[in-house]
Amino acid sequence: MSLCCVIWQSWYSDDYPPGAIFRQERGTHISTLTARARLLYSSGVVNYALKDAAFGAFILFYYKQVLGLSGTLTGIAIAISIIWDAVSDPLVGAWSDNLRTRWGRRHPLMLASVLPIALSFIALFAPPAAALQSQTVLFFWLLGTVIALRTGLTFFMIPYLALGAEIASDYHERTRLASTRTNLGWFVGVATSAVALLLLFADNAGVDGRFIVENYQRYGWINAAAVLVFSAICLCGTWHYIPTLAKSTTTPGDHLLRNILSTFRNRNFRYVVLLETAVGGMGGILSTLLMVNFTYFWELSTLQVSLLFGGPPILAIFIVTLSSGFLNRHLEKQQLLQLSCAVCALNFLWLTPLKLLGWLPEEAGIVFALVFANYALWVTTTIMRTVASHAMLADIADEHELETGQRQEGVMFAAAFFASKFISGFGYIVAGPFLDLIGLDAGAQPGEVPRSVILGLGLIMGPGLAVLMLIPVWMSFKLRVSLAGQLAVRKALRERSIDH
Repeated sequence: MSLCCVIWQSWYSDDYPPGAIFRQERGTHISTLTARARLLYSSGVVNYALKDAAFGAFILFYYKQVLGLSGTLTGIAIAISIIWDAVSDPLVGAWSDNLRTRWGRRHPLMLASVLPIALSFIALFAPPAAALQSQTVLFFWLLGTVIALRTGLTFFMIPYLALGAEIASDYHERTRLASTRTNLGWFVGVATSAVALLLLFADNAGVDGRFIVENYQRYGWINAAAVLVFSAICLCGTWHYIPTLAKSTTTPGDHLLRNILSTFRNRNFRYVVLLETAVGGMGGILSTLLMVNFTYFWELSTLQVSLLFGGPPILAIFIVTLSSGFLNRHLEKQQLLQLSCAVCALNFLWLTPLKLLGWLPEEAGIVFALVFANYALWVTTTIMRTVASHAMLADIADEHELETGQRQEGVMFAAAFFASKFISGFGYIVAGPFLDLIGLDAGAQPGEVPRSVILGLGLIMGPGLAVLMLIPVWMSFKLRVSLAGQLAVRKALRERSIDH
């Protein structure tokens, strides 16, 4: 149903007739972007969605609670990989912007990354028996495989995001493309987690499937197969754009670091980076503790967790899809960003504190419904914020081109997420040792953990995340990106292109 919503949105999410061809001016030529083209391009986000599903639902739980690696070592390994990822992102972005090949700037790097991503998923979920004999060896296996996975994803996702900014130049079309990409990513991510919990990790002869190693190995192979299939769809579906894409505007002697730092001269870009930094810190903590929180704080069964990983996000995608036309007509991107950040912050402040204070009803069904609603609202605001932020970045890239004469979509998308990923690495460093500190032991069963575990999880997953969200709220009101401003920028770029 949710996938149908994504397809429906691609065709009907705006004031244009179904299947219309959108004509967009780009420099000296006209490009077209159909609903089918949006879906083919958006299929590339599946790779990142699979990574998010793996890290959000399984990695910490698998390595700590199943394989027995300490929470501190697990958190440090994931944090180091994210910090490495944050450093490599801008470098790959600059490389992609400067690349000159017969196949363009983006597609060669995307193509080269597909097989390493698939193999990394397999290795991540199937450590050899020798690695299980030592905490040190298992730590380095986890570290090596997550670095390999994230590096492969960097070489795919950074050029991929920049490609989206290039094939869509219209203000509203960028929002539609970002919305289709984001909704599809969320759908695949949540569907992967929910279906895996329901089918692969279901209870077997009274044994909780979340504690069976073989289930995780099969999960890794399924992810690898999906990477190969959806990468091929994206690459084949966007290959024909290569001759019409913007070419590198830098010279071979340009300094890579200088190109990266030059993007921070843009005021709006600096605010986006600060916003994404705070969101990254929140995301690092939330991703690490989500499965643990559902399992031990809320004491939910595997079936209930499966429903939570699937139901609220699907509902959120449905809400965003149905409301996107109305919101796009009545709110500009900055206003949508402000709304989503503010509601997200408030959403952290009501449910978790109620449980800590003992004010929730005793009926398990009512509590589950409240958790369902709370998580659905968080996903809804997250999707809205992501769509607005990504669409604004494409517009800011145009501003940067007008100011500097350089098209640096790759650098700007990469640099925007540098600080976000860097700080999210510290989120894992905090979250991993935090689990050891509050007394969560490997193999502990729900309902049998100390009170310190319940109190600690409640404080960090409620008020703690709300405090972090105050920074994105503040930054969203500092940004100055508007439809009128974007139209003026596009007009100036067209006039300069004609003059040259």
